[in-house]
Amino acid sequence: MSFLARRRSVVGLDEIVDRGMDRGRPSIAITFDDAYRNVLRNAGPILDHHGFPAAVFVPTLWRGRVNGWIEPSSCDLEIMDDVELKRAKERGISLESHGHAHIDMGAASSQEVREDITASLDLLENLTGRRPRYLAYPYGRITTKNANVAASTGIRAAFTIDKVHRGRFEYERVQVTPLDGPITFALKTSGHYLRMRNSPVVDRGYGLVKPLLRTAIRRRP
Repeated sequence: MSFLARRRSVVGLDEIVDRGMDRGRPSIAITFDDAYRNVLRNAGPILDHHGFPAAVFVPTLWRGRVNGWIEPSSCDLEIMDDVELKRAKERGISLESHGHAHIDMGAASSQEVREDITASLDLLENLTGRRPRYLAYPYGRITTKNANVAASTGIRAAFTIDKVHRGRFEYERVQVTPLDGPITFALKTSGHYLRMRNSPVVDRGYGLVKPLLRTAIRRRP
């Protein structure tokens, strides 16, 4: 976060969607998937210290529960309840949609996608008095057909993950992981990472080292 304060312009999602990355100092938005409780507890004070805006994408069915769609791990995967979500909103963190049941919108039917998104938008509006403007696709996956369904629900934009920008409802977003050192983090926040990452040469090289990286993550103490 100190690097971002020195070298980047941290803005809200509205500014990113309206303006994109600046040609001078890159503009970036900070987002968190899944609304984990540790975002409020751990990230919140750091965001406050730097005066950074941020957005949390909430899987509304799972409020107050523990992540049930990935294998158990040593990480704290408790999701904020309604009281904590309101507290996050009071701290200036915007609450956006991550769907309702955390379904794979790249595999679900159009009707399932529409019902899931609408349920999430309605619940968050009832909870906060503000209808979400943005959606992050669970797992980062979507089809063009279902992206059109998402657009029809009234949101302003929707985000994939680690995929090159393909329009407002297949908007690029870069995942930051514990393996990212200073150089990788600088590249990932530069606005150029995904175009480089998805070049044929880099993609082949990454395919070779990806299994090793996953092994390293599993072995971390």
